[in-house]
Amino acid sequence: MSGLFLVLTLLAADPATSRDHLRLAAELVQAGHVEASLPHYTQAIKLRLDNPDAWTGRGKALAMIGRYRDAIDDFDQAVRLQPGAADPLIERGFAYGEAGDFSLAVEDLTRALRAEPSNARALVLRGAAYAKLGLRNKAIENFTHALELTPNDAQLRLARASVYAAEERHREALADREAAVRLLPESAEALLARGGSYHALGLHAQGLADRSAAIRLKPDLAEAWCARGSAYFLLGEYEKAAQDLEQALHIKPAYEEARSVLAKARHELTPAPAIVEAEATAAGTTEPEATIEVAEEIVPAPAKAPEPARAPIASVPPHADPRAAALHNQHGRELLYQGHYQQAVDELTAAIEAQPNFALAYNARGFAYLMMRETAHALADLDEAIRINPGYANAYHNRSVARSAAGDKTGSAADEAKALALTTKK
Repeated sequence: MSGLFLVLTLLAADPATSRDHLRLAAELVQAGHVEASLPHYTQAIKLRLDNPDAWTGRGKALAMIGRYRDAIDDFDQAVRLQPGAADPLIERGFAYGEAGDFSLAVEDLTRALRAEPSNARALVLRGAAYAKLGLRNKAIENFTHALELTPNDAQLRLARASVYAAEERHREALADREAAVRLLPESAEALLARGGSYHALGLHAQGLADRSAAIRLKPDLAEAWCARGSAYFLLGEYEKAAQDLEQALHIKPAYEEARSVLAKARHELTPAPAIVEAEATAAGTTEPEATIEVAEEIVPAPAKAPEPARAPIASVPPHADPRAAALHNQHGRELLYQGHYQQAVDELTAAIEAQPNFALAYNARGFAYLMMRETAHALADLDEAIRINPGYANAYHNRSVARSAAGDKTGSAADEAKALALTTKK
């Protein structure tokens, strides 16, 4: 405040010129008093209508307080007075973007880049506008050019990573997010973003570690609790998911995404009577051992060659053992999370041998085969999971992916529609 006090003292005797008002307005903005700067910008304009700096300055101040349409009017005057200058075009392009006029933003920023081809801010803003227009390749081109000029810009790395992720180029997204975390190791937002890439690539342990680290850095960040809760939900850890999502809602009561996933987690924690009864009958008991659903996130299969296939349907012993089945299913799921797919198949096969009508284990083993690119075996297991439990939404989703991999686009679309219908019912 001492700098501001000095300026106010120096100009206390009524600033007389456009330049005086402009200088005072700039000092007020720098001190955080944006609203108070506006009368001085206005007076600077009145004293010199042909001063482009006054129009540009007021436009920037108006944009800072969210008055983007008024800002655009001021930038129009600045562009008229300086038709070849990049700065007013960049600022007007920014204001157009904030107002949702992304095509006009691209036009202005392209004109600015003709004047200053290496203006990193113009490239970043144009990349963001292209991303909003769905022109992701152009967005990536602009962000990449900007990164060549400012390679240590962590926020720009995160911006490009978001576009890569939208294009399902998850390894490139992860590389950018890893770079962002190196540049900003104490950024909860960067850790959350990297965690998302880890989960998309099936590296769930790393994803959970990043989201837990984000929570430690910012325990009051609702998005971090929601992100980890959502990850636990995808991994079938419904109790942990519910706890995290409840914490997200405690911090941010109007958080609809957290509320929606929490409702699904609670649903999964409530036994489905019809399915329990069917499993109890098959097991020869009215009190079957509780089993935990495997809710998977479908991600690209590993590049390495798969191990030799195992028979997709296990032989059925004369006596079912639901307790052993539950243990093998749990161990198989843990191996899935770690990326040990063939070992997971072995455990899940043991679960099926112990309890032949174990739809959850068939679905999990089908997912493991899918990750190993053994599509025929995946389809056989997923067909069986759905035969046992026709209301199994996750099995339909996994079979949709398997059918797509097998070239059955019609069947894939039908399964995805069925999965969506069953999920919506929940």
